[in-house]
Amino acid sequence: MTKEPSETSCLLLSDIQTQCLWRKKCGNRAVQAGTPLPETCCNSRLRVCAINGDRQTCAKMAHLGVLPGSELELLCKGGGQQCMIKVNGGTISLDAPTAANILVTPA
Repeated sequence: MTKEPSETSCLLLSDIQTQCLWRKKCGNRAVQAGTPLPETCCNSRLRVCAINGDRQTCAKMAHLGVLPGSELELLCKGGGQQCMIKVNGGTISLDAPTAANILVTPA
C-alpha cells in the first residue's frame, strides 16, 4: 500500500549536489514543489524542499546547513531586502536573491 504525496510534500534527495545537478539537467522545466522563502509567514517552522540556483549557490547553502529536508525557522522576511533564518541553532541572514532560491513548505 503506497501513500500518494500531498501537494505540500517535499521532494527529499539524499544530497544537495544531486539536487543541483538534477535541476541543471532538467532546466527550468523541473517541477518545483514548495514556496519561495520570502513568500512565507514570519516566525514559522519550515521544511526545505529544494534549492534552485547554480552550483555555487547550492554549495553555499549546503555549507550553511540549508539542505533539502532540513527544518528552519523564518525570523524576519525583511520586505524584499534580506531574510533572517534560524537553522541548526544558528541565525543566518540571506540576501533577497538567495532567499528566493530556497523553496519551503510548512513543517
